[in-house]
Parts: sequence; C-alpha cells; structure tokens
Amino acid sequence: MSDNNAQLSFNGVFYAGSYGDADEPTIHVCAFNGRTNELSVIQSVSGLENASYLALHPGGRFLYAVSETAATGDAVGGSAAAYGIEADTGRISAVGSRLLSYGAHPCYISTDQAGRALFAANYTGGNVVLFPLSPEGELAAASSVQRHEGELGPNAARQDAPHAHCITPLGNSGFVCAADLGLDAVIIYRYDAERLTLTQHGICNVHRGAGPRHLVFHPVLPVGYVLNELDSTITWLKVDAEQGVIGAGPAISALPAGYEGYNDAADIHLAPSGRYLYSSNRGHDSIAVFAVDQGSGALTLVQHIDCGGETPRNFAITPDGGHLLAAHQKSGSIAVFSVDTETGLLTATGATLKLPSPVCIKFADA
Repeated sequence: MSDNNAQLSFNGVFYAGSYGDADEPTIHVCAFNGRTNELSVIQSVSGLENASYLALHPGGRFLYAVSETAATGDAVGGSAAAYGIEADTGRISAVGSRLLSYGAHPCYISTDQAGRALFAANYTGGNVVLFPLSPEGELAAASSVQRHEGELGPNAARQDAPHAHCITPLGNSGFVCAADLGLDAVIIYRYDAERLTLTQHGICNVHRGAGPRHLVFHPVLPVGYVLNELDSTITWLKVDAEQGVIGAGPAISALPAGYEGYNDAADIHLAPSGRYLYSSNRGHDSIAVFAVDQGSGALTLVQHIDCGGETPRNFAITPDGGHLLAAHQKSGSIAVFSVDTETGLLTATGATLKLPSPVCIKFADA
C-alpha cells in the first residue's frame, strides 16, 4: 500500500440493510475502525421486512429504508420508512409512518441534495416515485408516480416487463435518472423541487440485453456509468447535465477475459477521488477495479479480486476512500478491503462481520 494511505483511517458508523422477515433484525447500526479494521454491531432493528436499500439524508440526521415486498398489509406495493439518527451514537428510531411505494418490490432509494425529496425505484412495479420530506425527516405520501413504458429487451426470462432498478439525481442539475433493467434504458426525469414532481424528459437506450441495474455519475467529468446486470458490462455514458441529455458510449466487461460461468453484475461505485471505478460480480464473486481516464472518463481494467464471500450484492467505500466493505447476501457477511488510493488496488484485510443476508451498506459520513 502506498504512503498516501497512511492517514486514511475512517472511524465511524455505517448502516447495513438485510433481507429478512419483519420480526427479524433487518437494519443494523455498525461501527468500523479503519486503523484496526474492526467491525461491530451497535444496534439491530426489526419491524421492516426486507430492508434491501438504504439512503441517508444529506444533513445526516435521518436514515431511509425500503421494504422490498409485493404488498404492505392488504395494499399492493412495498413501502418506505424513515428513522431519526442519534447524533452521538448513530443509533436509530422510527420517525412517522411507513408509506406505500405504489409499486411492488422497491429496491433502491436516494435523496435530492437539498433533502426535500426521497426517490424510490419499484422493480416489479416498473415505476419510480417521489416522496416529499419534511424538515423533521418524515415521509409524506408520494407526490409523483411515473410508470415506465417502452420496448422490452430480448431476455424473455428477465425482461418480461419494465423493471426500474435504481433512481439517482444527476448531480445538482434538476434532473433525476432511473435505470430500467427490462427496457435496456436509462430514463431521465426533470425534477421540480418546488412542486416536488417528476416529469419524463428523455431516454438513453443502451445495448439490447444489457439489463441496466445501477448508475453512477462522475463528480467532475461529464460522464457516467451504468452497470448492466444481465451481460455483466459497464456502459460509458456521455452526460450533458445542463440539458439533461445522456448518450450511451462503449461498454466494457466487468468479468475477467475467458470467464464463462454464471454471473449477475450487482453494484457500482466511484472512489471519492473519481480516479477509480469499482463493480461487484455475483457468481464470479469478485470486485472489479477500473482506472478512470481523467480526460475522457474511459475505463481500463486494473484488478479482479475475490470478494471474500458469496453474492456481493452491494458494497461501499469509506468517505476517506481508504477502505471498501463488501456485503455478501448468501454467505451472510461483510468483508473489509483496504484501498490503495494511488493505484486503486484492493487488498483483503481478513476482517469480517457476520450479519444475516446483508444487501446494502451506507456510511454515516458519506
């Protein structure tokens, strides 16, 4: 590891969401010590079935979670919930009521940069929703519900309908983007922060059979990246944030050359520096590392490393960029990797934390 990492020692709280029944703990407040690589559980919270994705309020005082279910009580659709965060400990407590997501199996949430809205993607429902947020962090009933429509991809088993798989703001541009696995498309919405509505603005089609899953946008360069679940590729995106226009460029494999086994690509994140991109593979069970050209945003593969468990559905990089934590859904663990911020390379530390079906990690200072 380079000397540049000597001062990188994030010591703080992260939140882990898990699959599980409502009477099982599905949200875990955890501590991570970057000097010792020690992981520990501070609090485990039950009451929310399949808390498969989490988001933090920009102010750091609230945590949001989806309940990835087909129904909530007698109502069709999953739900979302809000939690207040205790400043000194990071512990959480429920705020307000759970609210319907107006679509089955919500699997992703994010907030706008001002903390006025929560966006959710309903996978089976094939739609996206906007929940207004109060100054006290509470969710209000969805003020905008947008159904995805269009030509389906060629994979009959997985692309049988629109499947909204993520939704995330395009920086602070006034646009929000959703990846749809069923439509092989990234859909761009205009976000009205005053009226708290979403209006479809445009669409970026990626190659057929790709199955777009998760999106990230570079913090400086006018580029983004969409991780495609079905063919395990990453598509480079040309981004005009001012106009809300995105164009698909070349795709690069997230797998090693010659690998022919089963794989579903899962998650994607940029290093805080924007110099490296990371993605996870379920099946090959690895993390792929790519160097990001600081002029064009083009990717060059630099490493594949065993993820340290089975089915790395999600991972997160510490706010200082010095560590990566991978959540393994099937083997029930979180593994710690150190990150060389000069080269982007990962090194397994051997440190792990056992948790039931962890599928999302969010750092409190992210």
